[in-house]
Amino acid sequence: MFLPIEQETARLMQVPARPGRVLHASLFTALALAGAEVVVVLALSPVLVRAFGGEMWTIAALAVLCIASAGQFVMRGALIGMDRMDRHALVMLWDTVLRVALAGAVALLIADPDSSVFAWTLVLAILLAHGPQLLALARRRTRMGIVPELGETTMTPRGVRRAVLPLLLGSLCAQLLLNGPPILVPLLASTEAEADLAGRFVAGYTLARIPLFLMVPLQTALLPLLTRLLHGGDRAVLRKVTLRLSAGLLALAVVAFGLGYAIGPWLVGLVFGQGYRLGAFDMALLSVGVAAYLGMVLVTQVLVASVRHSHVAWAWLSGVVVAVVTVLVVPDLLLSAELAFVLGSTVGWVVGTILMLSRTRNRELTRV
Repeated sequence: MFLPIEQETARLMQVPARPGRVLHASLFTALALAGAEVVVVLALSPVLVRAFGGEMWTIAALAVLCIASAGQFVMRGALIGMDRMDRHALVMLWDTVLRVALAGAVALLIADPDSSVFAWTLVLAILLAHGPQLLALARRRTRMGIVPELGETTMTPRGVRRAVLPLLLGSLCAQLLLNGPPILVPLLASTEAEADLAGRFVAGYTLARIPLFLMVPLQTALLPLLTRLLHGGDRAVLRKVTLRLSAGLLALAVVAFGLGYAIGPWLVGLVFGQGYRLGAFDMALLSVGVAAYLGMVLVTQVLVASVRHSHVAWAWLSGVVVAVVTVLVVPDLLLSAELAFVLGSTVGWVVGTILMLSRTRNRELTRV
């Protein structure tokens, strides 16, 4: 939910004659979104309490996490936009160390910890890692890297909200496309044989998408460079970036198919056990889907950098629509989920590329 705010914050810090008060406007927007999330958590608390075994303090941690995440993602976007990737990396490393250390301390020192104790270690780690840096940014005590000169305009929360809304729709569609298949297949399994296939699919899908967990969080880091390259609207540069991106992703898809077919089943058996091995062709399809999804992620970053925010939503939405139609049309449970992921990601990538090369532009956002 907060990734679009991180992306827009990073982009705004790199536009020519960058506007003032970007951090203030982004943080205000993020806190408003966090407030809406807290309302949703409270409204769903009866259901969530049952899901977490009656642990009310776990629900409280979830509500506080919504607010903590607002500052977390604004801070990350600001550091990326300020060209302070060294500081960004240190904060991320410190966050990881704290999460592991606090959870480990709970496991070692508390005889019978419940879920709420572990949930609060996550919240505390995020606050300790990101809070001081956010405070330093607010007090302007963080040195900037390479950024454009400050212009005369001032960014407002309304401007950030207008830019973020289509990105938010795209982010939600991206989550549906990525996380829908492993949820949908077990739900649709109606026989014992299909339940067995669902278990194999979830194991194979979990391993196939590991590269995405490594690459997707880094997508915002590309925005400062892409913004500097593309904000001027130079179509020759845009075509060059598109050509190189498309060629690289096609090569990646070929390699992914070969690796998935050759070692995918063996790797699933090694990690999850031989009973969870998925067919070679199935693993190859999932690997191609991961390559296409990565292409979607990269193309949408180019769209954000070239100020085509609504096109991001259209690209991801087209992928989700194709995935849903595929699930409804293809009768085979396993094949329908695999093709939904592959075709949805591929169509979204193609639509995003076509929109990227089109001459239309979000005029209301070009000035920022």
